[in-house]
Amino acid sequence: MTVGMSCIDTQITRRVFRRACCRILGSIVVTAFMMVFVETAPARNMKIVSDEASVEPVRSAERTQEMERKPRPEEGDDAAAHDEVVKAQLEEMRRLQPSVDEESILLQQTVQVLDKDAAAMWLAGFISEKPLNCPLKEQKKWVDAILFAVERNGLPLCKEIIALTASLISIESGFHADPLAVDPSRGEDLSCLLDRAEQELYQKFGFLMSIPPVPQLYAVYKKKYYPRLAACRTEGEIEMVAKALADELKSDAGKLPRVVRDVVYKEIDKISDVVKTKGSMQLNFLRACKVMKDRGEVFTNQELTDYMYTMNGGVDVGVAALRPMFVQYAARYATPGSLSWLFFVGMDYHYGPFSSRNMMEQVRIRDLSGHRIPIDGDFLHYDEKARPERRDSETLLAAMTAFPSLDKSAVVRTFVLEKDQHYIYSDLHRMITEAHRNRFGETPFAVIGELAMGDNAQMKHGASWKTKSYLKKLDRYLNSIPWDN
Repeated sequence: MTVGMSCIDTQITRRVFRRACCRILGSIVVTAFMMVFVETAPARNMKIVSDEASVEPVRSAERTQEMERKPRPEEGDDAAAHDEVVKAQLEEMRRLQPSVDEESILLQQTVQVLDKDAAAMWLAGFISEKPLNCPLKEQKKWVDAILFAVERNGLPLCKEIIALTASLISIESGFHADPLAVDPSRGEDLSCLLDRAEQELYQKFGFLMSIPPVPQLYAVYKKKYYPRLAACRTEGEIEMVAKALADELKSDAGKLPRVVRDVVYKEIDKISDVVKTKGSMQLNFLRACKVMKDRGEVFTNQELTDYMYTMNGGVDVGVAALRPMFVQYAARYATPGSLSWLFFVGMDYHYGPFSSRNMMEQVRIRDLSGHRIPIDGDFLHYDEKARPERRDSETLLAAMTAFPSLDKSAVVRTFVLEKDQHYIYSDLHRMITEAHRNRFGETPFAVIGELAMGDNAQMKHGASWKTKSYLKKLDRYLNSIPWDN
């Protein structure tokens, strides 16, 4: 049985997440600069842009008070539009739920199920070998955590989910419940990364860093927080320092004029939430919140953070994120003698839910429309909170070209299912696949597309990855598993 990348037709790269230390220092400087600049600059239509998102134009105090009394019309429009999209999404999901429920039954017929003792013995037989390298002294704890997570998420104890989970833990954190901030094997410590981050900040902001009193304010924060950051060993420790920094900024902001305080409060969460991926499986926190909500469990942000930094919790939440792709791909796309579908489950854990499936759909839409569109796994545009935006995406426009008789709002209502199992049971998906099959023949269920968001990403222990390297590593790990034992 093989797991391979033979179905990959293009090589792609993707920017993942910058190192937490870079973002913390960047947030310090950006926030300090905003405090100073807004307080000293004359009122004018000026945008201050951080490395994450633009800040609202600076206005006079009178104009700001007026805006506070009158919510911007577009904000109400966006909220109403979002509520309408969510309502339509839930209605469509309810309609398609019977087909999704059937997947769990079909799954049992395609995976190699083991009883609990046999599963523990099989996993223990390779988890501490190369390339996974789970520490022997913690082997039993990690085996137990993986089996707990599989059962907790209602999946069968099968070789496929057990091996994929172990591989992702190894790749993402090297079997650390609270991942190391820096990989010591690279000959660096956190101070090296902080120094590089500071150099990048000065290159990026240039003369802005010399505007008084930005240098003095930056020096105060650096003196206090640089040593604490440099002493951090793990991402969880970095997060604790970041939250302390954010609390101090909130306190400082209370003494500032209202217009400045409002800007600081708007930006402060970027410091508090500087560690975007948490736990042994390095799951994006927004995604973690969603999968736990989908599972019917209620956590505060701090409770979920604390849970993800435990051994059981980090694996549990990671497997919860894997579950939808694992169930659907195994149930609908598995073929005897090949585990390529499992590779795509791991790929979509890295990219985002159902990205490889959606990229194949974009290829179909591209072929049918004749439009050159990004093959990136996203049918719609999303904001930083993963909510659909109102502006039309290239995929949406191409779909309307391919099927001009369709109502655009109906297409949007179906496209919002793209992150869910339900999408492949929609009438729109059937229409696209049938039209493409008639013109171009059969296609695979998933592909690696043309996703390109930067050649390099500083990710995981300060290492610089390319997406191609990540996928090759995933492929190598899965092929190292003794599937026939």
